[in-house]
Amino acid sequence: MKILGLALLLTIAFCQSRLSVDIYTESLCPDCMVFLLNSLTEAVDTPDIEQMVHIRVIPYGNVKRVYNQATGKWQFTCQHGTVECYGNYVQLCGQSILASKYPTNNEILQAQWAICIDRRIFKPYTNTRFDEAASLCAADFGISGTAVKECANGDQGYKLHLAAAEETDGLQPAHQYVPWITTNKRHSVTDENLILEDLVQWACNNYKGQKIEACNTISD
Repeated sequence: MKILGLALLLTIAFCQSRLSVDIYTESLCPDCMVFLLNSLTEAVDTPDIEQMVHIRVIPYGNVKRVYNQATGKWQFTCQHGTVECYGNYVQLCGQSILASKYPTNNEILQAQWAICIDRRIFKPYTNTRFDEAASLCAADFGISGTAVKECANGDQGYKLHLAAAEETDGLQPAHQYVPWITTNKRHSVTDENLILEDLVQWACNNYKGQKIEACNTISD
């Protein structure tokens, strides 16, 4: 019993000591795409990175919303137009479906989904292009592309976008641009710039527990 208790305490300590990185994005933001396809891709492709840092991608961004009394719903005006809102829905719906299919250890998959959509979306940006990206990525991840599109076009997509809106709009201090990155629920321009450049190196330099193998090849 003592051994089990000690193991539980060690597990709790491990979970509490993990760093957290929350990335607030929008689906058609050029700077967001650059970050997702470079620094974030390197991070999520790094074996065992989740042992040091909990990574989340929250697609919403610089959106204006107005409550419609007649419909009882919020109306969203995304920075890059209605197509960007739909892209946010596609990213959020895929993340939600992956979280349901893989109840544990799904954080890296959710980040990889956002990356996959960015990698598969091409100009001219349209809802159809996002649907095509969703179908291709869904095949890669073993989920239903139809389910992703039904979610994005239905009430569930709206609810997920609203949840992302409430989280993003509730940031303190308020976000001023995207990608906006918080570390351990706080915003630091210094940490943000380091993460934009190299998330893995930032994690290796800041994690206080036992570091993963990839850190052995990184210099301060």
